[in-house]
Amino acid sequence: MKILEVIGTGVDQLSKGGVILIPLIIYSIWSHTIILERIFRLRRNQIIPSHLITRSIYDELLQGNPEAAISICDKRPSPLTNIFKTGIQNHDRSEEVLKIVLKVAINSEKPVLYKYLSTLGMLALVSMYTGLLGTVVGMTASFNALWRDDSQIGKLPEIANGISEALLTTAAGLIVALPTYIAYHYFTNQVRAFMVELERHAMSLTRFLSAEERGMFDDELENIHDWTIKESGEIDSS
Repeated sequence: MKILEVIGTGVDQLSKGGVILIPLIIYSIWSHTIILERIFRLRRNQIIPSHLITRSIYDELLQGNPEAAISICDKRPSPLTNIFKTGIQNHDRSEEVLKIVLKVAINSEKPVLYKYLSTLGMLALVSMYTGLLGTVVGMTASFNALWRDDSQIGKLPEIANGISEALLTTAAGLIVALPTYIAYHYFTNQVRAFMVELERHAMSLTRFLSAEERGMFDDELENIHDWTIKESGEIDSS
């Protein structure tokens, strides 16, 4: 019963916020849906698979099996393996052409990584401004009740209701806007870090595919192996 009473009290308080709370509730549901979706989609193992996958791809290329390397990419679809697949399919191109091809491949992954982030940023701003609109509406109602006539009796409930509406909508707008804004910046920085790492992998793949001697292949593979393991270790420790 106490839970029902708390819920009933909460609903009663929310009803005092007026119609401005309706869009704020919609914005809250919308933004939290995007946040949960981005948390799931922007996991590291979804964007950049482990160095073991990368090592397997390079091992197949060293053995002269580009088809097998492409097959690994197909079995583990991700922005990184999509870029690798594009590079491997164009391995017979010159280094300059290969750089352009991989740059286009990286850019084609941007919409996937930045998906819904602009909407998240928009919701943060719109929620804040909607809360401010509720403040203006509530204060306007209070002043209208104050100036309507000279009688003080009967005005206090209307004035109190207007102030209550103003404060509730302001608080609700900030409650929705602040976590949404924080999530927007967090995901944006995360995507930027992923883009830098994807470019780094693309550069290593370009050097690897452009090497003309087997010794250069081996040296480049060892360099790639070293920094991927180091990078993976730093992430695990964090």
